Amino acid sequence: MSNFQNKINKQEKGIWRYVGFYDEFIEPENRLVLESRGLAPVVTGAKPLRNIYFKREDENMTGSLKDRSLSYQVSLAKQNGKKELVISTSGNAGIAAAAYCQKAEIKLHIFISPDTGKDKIVEMQKYNPIIIKSKKAIRLANYLSARYKTENLRPSINDSSIEGFKSIAFEIFERLGEIDALFSFVTSGSSFAGIGMAYKYLLEKNEIKKMPKLYAVQSGNIFSIAGEFEKNLRHIDNIRECRIQAGRLGVKNTRRKKEIIELIQLSGGSGLYIKNKEFQKAAKLLEENNIYTSTEGCASFSAAIREGKKNNFNKIVCILSGKLREKVNKIDESKIYEAESFEEVDEIVY
Repeated sequence: MSNFQNKINKQEKGIWRYVGFYDEFIEPENRLVLESRGLAPVVTGAKPLRNIYFKREDENMTGSLKDRSLSYQVSLAKQNGKKELVISTSGNAGIAAAAYCQKAEIKLHIFISPDTGKDKIVEMQKYNPIIIKSKKAIRLANYLSARYKTENLRPSINDSSIEGFKSIAFEIFERLGEIDALFSFVTSGSSFAGIGMAYKYLLEKNEIKKMPKLYAVQSGNIFSIAGEFEKNLRHIDNIRECRIQAGRLGVKNTRRKKEIIELIQLSGGSGLYIKNKEFQKAAKLLEENNIYTSTEGCASFSAAIREGKKNNFNKIVCILSGKLREKVNKIDESKIYEAESFEEVDEIVY
């Protein structure tokens, strides 16, 4: 039996199955668990695509892969005795943070953009966090964090988020062994970095002969990584061709850019930009197979189709990062604060 197999905690579920691989050990009494269904192999029926496995992160309890990072982060906060936390979010991270903070009995402030989808706000409200709507959501969340010494959970700036994301790669390796390529949508890049670091670890420990080719997928107005590999993206006319909403409120220029590019180059992968025609074709194929996922997941599948046809891959994993949520017309506005200044944040906090 390999060292990897020996190190797995087979008594645990979800991310805690790999607790021995994380930088900071979380004691059993602090490990927060909701639910995770894990890896779901799917045969699409199209000849070039029968070697594609979907990693169904959209089936996590809170509906996205952010379930993994926030499970670890809030568990670590609980272990460290934190009583309050803050996060700015485009949606999914806020839902996961709210769910785990409620379970840990930790007070949570969530800063959201006025453009945040009502479907995601409704999900957040189920867990009773303090929601603050602002055009300066990121800035005001950073202020609250600094002013009141409250940890900011935002994955793009909180490096502990990477630990939970490592479990995606470990779970894939445990279930499927070595794979040829992996496709995942990238905004802040925290999940991609976690996956890449886990595969780098497996390579260094001689658990795998080579890393899978890692593909960072982007679309719409998100192209900071893809633009390093597809040089024509620097021309704005090419960007206008794509009307996809994937990553619409995500980080446009990630601080993890250098790290992500190094992981891509180490693996022999690339950054890929998806345009509208490719996206529509992939969306139709998913629908034909009764798979409904977020635009980010669909964009990743588009990339897998493109590269799957160009390369002789035997085993591909495509990350379906979030669920397709039902449209919502109404939210409970009475439970949402608004703030555009530090003073208004102070009034809400106290």
